[in-house]
Amino acid sequence: MAKSSHTVFWFRLERGNRVQEERKYPSGIHLINSESCKEKTSWLDYPYLKSKFEKVIKKIRPEIIHAGPIQKVAFLPALTSFHPLISMSWGFDLLQDAYRNIFWKKITQYVLRKSDWMLADCQAVKQTAVGFGFSNEKITVFPWGVDLNRFSPDGSVKIRKEIGYENDFLIIHTRSWESRYGVDIALRGFQIAAGSIPNLHMIMLGGGSQENRVKNFIDSHGLSNRIHFHGYQKNEKLAVYYRAADVYLSASHIDGSSVALMESMACGCPALVSDIPSNLEWVTDGKEGWTFHDGDADDLAKKIIIAVDKRKELSRFGKAARSKTERFADWNHSVKKLLDTYQTVNDLYKTSARTDNL
Repeated sequence: MAKSSHTVFWFRLERGNRVQEERKYPSGIHLINSESCKEKTSWLDYPYLKSKFEKVIKKIRPEIIHAGPIQKVAFLPALTSFHPLISMSWGFDLLQDAYRNIFWKKITQYVLRKSDWMLADCQAVKQTAVGFGFSNEKITVFPWGVDLNRFSPDGSVKIRKEIGYENDFLIIHTRSWESRYGVDIALRGFQIAAGSIPNLHMIMLGGGSQENRVKNFIDSHGLSNRIHFHGYQKNEKLAVYYRAADVYLSASHIDGSSVALMESMACGCPALVSDIPSNLEWVTDGKEGWTFHDGDADDLAKKIIIAVDKRKELSRFGKAARSKTERFADWNHSVKKLLDTYQTVNDLYKTSARTDNL
């Protein structure tokens, strides 16, 4: 974004407890309210936030507002009736949160009704938006993509020796330890497979609200010497782990086009993922890796065993995974699609405004 001709103002709604980007923002990117935004917002905060955001809009006078996820973020500019508004789905907001209860469903419908365009990272999200009544012609679909130079298979053999376990079968798990990402299924599937594969290991990066459950499961099943915690890693270090692993694992129940999945595939790491629609857009069972029945730990264990049996052929799966990202997940191509969408929406809105004034 900083390299484009656009000036970008970023209004962050809440800080949360996520590990944030540590690099300095490049020129052209202006962060608003970084000190005053709350740790977490509630629905009761929105009257105040609406007033505050209207002042930001009046001061900056943006040509476009791009906001997401749908309910808790895009809802704010929707309340101000600003146009043009591009709402962006993060996957879970439309695939899961929109169905929490009638309140969340109404919020979703309201935001989509107020939006002039929508961005979706996979076909599953697009179809959900269309099901809510959003125009099929006003949705741009593209995965956010990855930097294919940073995330590449280069040096995989050397890196494996640095990480360790080079004589073992190593799985990498980078999803947050939350129920929507199926961390319990990942652990149970691993435990079942580990019973028949003595040299099976898994590195788990990151963390989450289910940390106690994760650690208790590992301790109670005697897996502390098979599952290893490496904490949160900086973005540039992630490629090292993807290159070192034999297989990338995601047991997610809800997802759009997962950036972590694309990063691992770009590094030539075969994927082992749940068969939810968004994952199936990236992984064909037996080609870029393997898929297992969502929520089925036994089926996951079977696929882990198959992957281990195919260890001598992993490079073939890894090459297919890399090829898939080169064709469909190159951020340099995706960002052009994003910028083209901005231009399209801006042109349409200006034409509409001129027509309304006639």
